[in-house]
Amino acid sequence: MTLRRLWRSADRTGIGPEPLPGDRQATVAAYAAIMAISLIDALVDPAVPGAVALGLVAPAAAGVCSKRQVTGVALVATVTAVVLVWRFEATTLTSKCIHVTVVGALGVVALGVTSTRLRREAQLRHARSVALTLQSAVLEPVPARLPGLDLAGLYMAAEAETLVGGDFYAVVESPYGVRMLIGDVRGKGLPAVHTAAALMGTFREVAYHEKDLTEIAARLEGRVHRLAAERTGPPGERFATALVMAFDEPDTLRLITCGHTPPIMLRDGTATEMELSDIAPPLGLAPLFAGGVRYVEHEVPFRAGDTLIATTDGISEARDADGRFYPAATRLAGWSRAWPQHIALHLYNDLRSHTGGPLQDDAAALVLQRPRREGHASGVRRRMRI
Repeated sequence: MTLRRLWRSADRTGIGPEPLPGDRQATVAAYAAIMAISLIDALVDPAVPGAVALGLVAPAAAGVCSKRQVTGVALVATVTAVVLVWRFEATTLTSKCIHVTVVGALGVVALGVTSTRLRREAQLRHARSVALTLQSAVLEPVPARLPGLDLAGLYMAAEAETLVGGDFYAVVESPYGVRMLIGDVRGKGLPAVHTAAALMGTFREVAYHEKDLTEIAARLEGRVHRLAAERTGPPGERFATALVMAFDEPDTLRLITCGHTPPIMLRDGTATEMELSDIAPPLGLAPLFAGGVRYVEHEVPFRAGDTLIATTDGISEARDADGRFYPAATRLAGWSRAWPQHIALHLYNDLRSHTGGPLQDDAAALVLQRPRREGHASGVRRRMRI
C-alpha cells in the first residue's frame, strides 16, 4: 500500500474556522512576559514609561496563537498598562493616555495579523486538500497484497506542497496475473503531471486486457504520441522512462524497460542492480529510430523471499551536501529482511537524511516481495547483467 503516514494528514474541511486551541505554550509565555514587564515597571524608576513595552506582547503572540488567545493577551496587556501607568509611573496625563493607547492599538493590530494568518493557513489547507484529492485520483494506492505478492509504494514530490509530480506507478490485477508499471516523465509541473496521468490511465486499461508486455509497452508509446498530436494539456516535450513488469508465472518476473533506472533485487541478503541487456528508448522517442523500436521481455527468477525494488532516478541521483549520489543498493541490502512497507518507510527516512533537505527531483519506488521464508544471510552489494 502507499505509505500515507509519510505525509501529514490534511484538513479536508477546506477554508473553515481557525484551529483551536492554538499554541498554549506560546500563550503561557505571553502572559509570563506581561507579568515580567509589570514587575520590572513597578520596581524601576517611576519616570521610566515601561508599561508601553506591553504593546509588543500581543503582536508576538499573533504569529502562532489563535484569535481567541490573542484577544485575551491583548486585553490583559491593555488593562495591565492602565494599572501601571496610573499607579507606578510618574508621567503626565497626556503621556499616560498615549502609552495606554499604543498598547491597545498594537493589540488591535495583532488581532488583524492573526486573522490574516489564519485565513492564509486555511487557504493552504484547502490547497493541500485539493492536492491530496488529485494525488488519490492520479496515483492510486498500491494494494498491500495480491496473489503471490506483497507490495508497497513510495512517492516523494520535489515540491512538497504539490504531492504530485512527474514520477508515477500503477499496479493492476488482471485475468492473466499482476501487472506493474513505474516511470518518470521528463520535466516537472503540470505538463509532467498531465503526461503521467495519461500513461497511468492507459496502462490500467491495457494491462487488464493484454497478456503480452510488448503490446502494453507499444500502447504506452502510442499514448505519448497522441498526447502531442491532440495538443491536450499543457504544452512541452513529452517522453518518459518506464519499467513494465508482470508476475503471472510461478517464480518468474517478466520485465520490459524503456530507458528506466535498473531495478534492485534483494535475494539472500544481497542487493543486485539488474542491468537489463535489451533496453528500449524512453516512451515518446520511437520516431527518432528509423528501424522502429523493439521491445524485449526479460524473464527474471523471482522466488520465495525475493524482493524487487523499482525506483526512479529521483532516488538514485539524490545528492547529499557534498554532491555524492544516494547509494541505493548498499542501503537496501541492509533492509533485505524487512517487509515491503517497512522497506519503503526506511527508504523515505534514509533518503531525506541523505539529502538533508528537500529533494531536487520527484522520487518514487515500487517494492515487490514474494511471501517470506526463513534463512536470509547478511547483505553485500553486487551487480549483474541479464
